[in-house]
Amino acid sequence: MLAADPSWECWRAGRAEGPLIGGVINRIVLAQATPFALPLECFDGAVLFWEELGGQASYVWNYLQIMRHSGILDRISGMVVDVPEAIVGLNSSEGSPTLAELALDVLGDRDIPVLGNVEFGHAGPNLPMPVGIRVALDAQQRTLSLLEPAVRPLTGTGPDG
Repeated sequence: MLAADPSWECWRAGRAEGPLIGGVINRIVLAQATPFALPLECFDGAVLFWEELGGQASYVWNYLQIMRHSGILDRISGMVVDVPEAIVGLNSSEGSPTLAELALDVLGDRDIPVLGNVEFGHAGPNLPMPVGIRVALDAQQRTLSLLEPAVRPLTGTGPDG
């Protein structure tokens, strides 16, 4: 199990299992418009993790909308969101939304678990998120567990093996 912190928040309860896929939200979205785009099947049953560092809340909402309209959010089984860092327009005195409200608004009635405020991105302790490794997410219990090793023993035909 990845080391949970009391700051982790259940934004939508539920459980999911699947391979981890994700990164910086604008990089995920922009990569999908290039020859290096991941096939949509890569998102089937995946636990999507994303972060935003800097930028604006309206951009985050737009990136999430693009993922929704492209079909990515219909394919994932769960979502893990980093601690918001320097995002203009979140939690301001003018009644702007929280990051949780933005994410849940775009997800709409998609019944997938969402765990928020997890310290895996550029800011903070930087919990490793091994892309492609199967995980179990239980948002209500605020846990994220690796279901397979993130590293394997080196085997080969070199001088030591």
